Order: sequence, then C-alpha cells, then structure tokens
Amino acid sequence: MSGCYCDYDMPSVYVAETRKARKEHRCAECGSKIGPGERYEHVFGIWDGHLDRVKTCGRCVDMRDFVKAHVPCFCWEHHNLHECCIDTAREYSHEAPGLLFGTYRRSIRRASKSMESRQ
Repeated sequence: MSGCYCDYDMPSVYVAETRKARKEHRCAECGSKIGPGERYEHVFGIWDGHLDRVKTCGRCVDMRDFVKAHVPCFCWEHHNLHECCIDTAREYSHEAPGLLFGTYRRSIRRASKSMESRQ
C-alpha cells in the first residue's frame, strides 16, 4: 500500500496524451497560446459525472514534472496547477535543495510566455 494520499476525488475516467497542435489552443493552466506545431498535453476526464477536456502547454507540464520528480507524492489538480506546484515546492524545499528555486524559475518562464501570447 502506498503512503501517498491526495485529498480530492479522483476522476472516474482519465486519459492523458501528448499531442502536436494543428491549430491554436489555450492552456487551461496559464492561459497562454499553444501555437500550431507546439506539443501540449490533452486530457479527457470525467470528474463527479462531468466531462472535461484540458489542454496544458509544455511549460506548465514541465513545471509539474519538475516538482513531481522531487516530490513523488505530489498532489495537484487541473486549473490550479501553478498554485499546487508553488505550495508543494515551499513545503518540501527543506528536503529537496533547489526545488523552490527551480519551480520559481519555471513559473517565471511560464508567466513570461503567457504575457507574450496575450499581447
């Protein structure tokens, strides 16, 4: 039995895949444009009977994967990824040197791309 416990309901269906954009999309996490040719994560899921499709840009996936590599029991949720990453990095920064710095660095890169795509 795993010692990991996340305090939210898991989806009844969850299918994640990496895709290459053929047209422009918006990242559900940071709001930046996902341009044609860019790789992004596409998730189809059913949460509490409600179907949702979530598209996440590569920069947000990178930040999530970075935190997950340092904190194996990283609980996060779609549409709240940035806050989950920062909060977890703060909580575990004493156990994983460089985690908070690396997470902030990825957050700034994500935010700067988001600002560029909104102009």
